[in-house]
Amino acid sequence: MSLNSMQSIKGKHFQPYEAEFPSFVAERPISSDPIRLHGNAFSTLLTPLEPIKDGSTVIGIDVSSIRVGETETGSICAIRGAIVWNEKQHYQYVRLGPFPFHVTEMNRPEAPGGPRLDASSGHNVGLLTPVETQNHLCSLVERWIRAGVSFASSRSIILWDGSLTAGMPGNPVSAISHILRVARRNSNSVLAFSKATTIRFLGWRITDLAPNQKPPCLLEVENLPLSISRTASLLGRIFAAKLAEGGYSFRLDIDRALSREDCITAVERLLGNELMFQGYPETLRLAHIYSTFTANDVLGIQSFLAAEYGLKVVPRCNIRKTLFGPFGTGYED
Repeated sequence: MSLNSMQSIKGKHFQPYEAEFPSFVAERPISSDPIRLHGNAFSTLLTPLEPIKDGSTVIGIDVSSIRVGETETGSICAIRGAIVWNEKQHYQYVRLGPFPFHVTEMNRPEAPGGPRLDASSGHNVGLLTPVETQNHLCSLVERWIRAGVSFASSRSIILWDGSLTAGMPGNPVSAISHILRVARRNSNSVLAFSKATTIRFLGWRITDLAPNQKPPCLLEVENLPLSISRTASLLGRIFAAKLAEGGYSFRLDIDRALSREDCITAVERLLGNELMFQGYPETLRLAHIYSTFTANDVLGIQSFLAAEYGLKVVPRCNIRKTLFGPFGTGYED
């Protein structure tokens, strides 16, 4: 798909985007005091964990994308994935990509609901926007990598970045369910970590529920009256997980087809065979780092594309800065 999309770019004018990235500030976010849960009703939802060190392989998967530039007929984005595995405390990784995509009106997928024509211009307004298309392609590459890992590995703990919620654009229920079935068939356990969540209980985010229990522990929250979209399909059991002393709490989804006991055992195997940084698995942290694009990566991709496809590099006119000077912030879509 990447190579096919790039065939339409040869000899065009190319306006590279500036490789601007936010500065890094290592500090904890300010948050309100977490709610404290008391009583026997909540104690039944709490599960203290004991690490199981059995030599299980832990595999982390992450994918990222970035906009590279634009041509007369569309925009160019790049997508890269990373797989990191920890086998007996030896970490290895492989990176897939970057895959460049030339997104034009001719190859952009349709938005949910089908195509619609603008009567005034005659253009198809039922297409995904370039940013939505970039996210769609990123999800497609991520599903491809997840499926390959689930097929190729056995008796491993596979970590996904995000949740096991399906049914939204880019996350079809059938595709995610198939990947989970393949993983189970090979005796793998799929765990998905979310760094942020909109699911709430009594107005509190589930990650703010701080039980009077020493970590590592899990709080099973799916039986509580939660604020969850009714259009979403939950393919995993939902937990609030605090896995390290002084670390963060995360939303943790575990394949719903596994029994509750198998879910607990999978997390205990993770704790016994993986390093935890601030309560987050090291393989998943490294997968994010190896998939994320740096400023040098973007410059290298732009130079390669210009040489490979004979692009005529022209300065990008920033209308915002021309009109508004130092107040002209943000991208023009």
